[in-house]
Amino acid sequence: MTKLKVKYVCQVCGYESIGWFGKCPNCGTFGSLVEVKEEPSQRKETRLEAKTYYLKDVDLAETKRIISNFKEFDDLLGGGIVPGSLLLLAGEPGIGKSTLLLQLAFSLQENGYNVLYVSGEESLSQIKYRAERISSKIPPVKFLAENNLELILDILNRENFSLVIIDSIQTIYSDEFPTSPGSVVQIRECTSRLMRVAKKKNTALFLIGHITKEGDIAGPKLLEHLVDVVLYLEGERYQELRILRAIKNRFGPTNDLALYEMRNDGLVEVSNVSKKLLEGRNKNISGSLVVPVIEGTKSILVEIQSLISRSNTTFPRRLSIGVDINKLAMIIAILEKKLNLKLFDKDVFFNVIGGIKINEPAIDLGIAFSLISSYYDNVFPEDTVVFGEVGLGGEVRSVSNIEKRIKEAHKLGFKKVILPRTESISKFKDIMLFPISSIEEGAKIVWGRE
Repeated sequence: MTKLKVKYVCQVCGYESIGWFGKCPNCGTFGSLVEVKEEPSQRKETRLEAKTYYLKDVDLAETKRIISNFKEFDDLLGGGIVPGSLLLLAGEPGIGKSTLLLQLAFSLQENGYNVLYVSGEESLSQIKYRAERISSKIPPVKFLAENNLELILDILNRENFSLVIIDSIQTIYSDEFPTSPGSVVQIRECTSRLMRVAKKKNTALFLIGHITKEGDIAGPKLLEHLVDVVLYLEGERYQELRILRAIKNRFGPTNDLALYEMRNDGLVEVSNVSKKLLEGRNKNISGSLVVPVIEGTKSILVEIQSLISRSNTTFPRRLSIGVDINKLAMIIAILEKKLNLKLFDKDVFFNVIGGIKINEPAIDLGIAFSLISSYYDNVFPEDTVVFGEVGLGGEVRSVSNIEKRIKEAHKLGFKKVILPRTESISKFKDIMLFPISSIEEGAKIVWGRE
């Protein structure tokens, strides 16, 4: 009788050990190591032959992308879903992941594609209630309410599908592994086996993934490496706007985004992102201004706001939403040093309207002018946008895609742009450009004084 090999696997990080520990040596989690028994692999010596190819001999006609009726979604993926690809959609509970992919399934089925929706979380009756809410006419999409991997693979091997949706990968389990669904071993092995079948049959596979309380995708980090595309659906659960962001994309741009509006009949795409984000903007308050930022291949206009008030505590508060708090602290230090703003006894609050998270350096100059506007309680000109990177010496540095930012601002009716001084700026009609080299120079242009 073959002796079973015993190892202990951490259910948080995937660390493996031949002995049990009360605390995982890798991630430090207590009580996370679980005993796993596996049979030693019996390898047979077989004669295998591999064949090499030149890229010029590869026929791309066989990988024609799957196109839906959602233009922004297709553009986000680089022109549609690639057959045989593995995609992961993650997001907080109740944000709209299942609703989005159910709408996608209906759209593709109407376009002539064969779609299978596998639900490990809801019964078929629950899915039907949700389907009737988002569509008056339900297309003939095939549904399966099942958690067992072997039964799912049996259907995938017997039938041909263009797209298979798994909702969610954390609920799928295999009988071959004596661990609970959602464990590191189950997620890793189930994803690997589903991927092999999808690649073999050239079927696109969409996985829905849960996230942890820290905001990371639940399961081993290997899961993100296995998949071809990682999409993240974010937004406030009790607000209508949802942002679908491409974190990883082997077939298109990364960090691109699509904007959705949650309604009673499901998620609706927003074609003009900038216009939607600036909707309802109050133009006559200090600390508020508009910055053109680049997200993937798009230039979008976002409104930023800041509020500076006298602090009643020993340690003044610094709160930032949508921008890294360390970036805000750096801009505050620059303004104190170069413009003599007394912020050491002030509470500073900063917010990017619409739930957008901005990481690029072009927002630096916007943060600086927003803080100056709030500090002196002077309204920033409503017809002006501003962008640029700010160095520690208060100098304004150039950023990428300058012309794309200017065109987006002009399209929405802005008349003036404050931007970094550079030699490669084209001339634009009906919009005035104010190149600057420092924050002091920009403040003088805006408010007419040093």
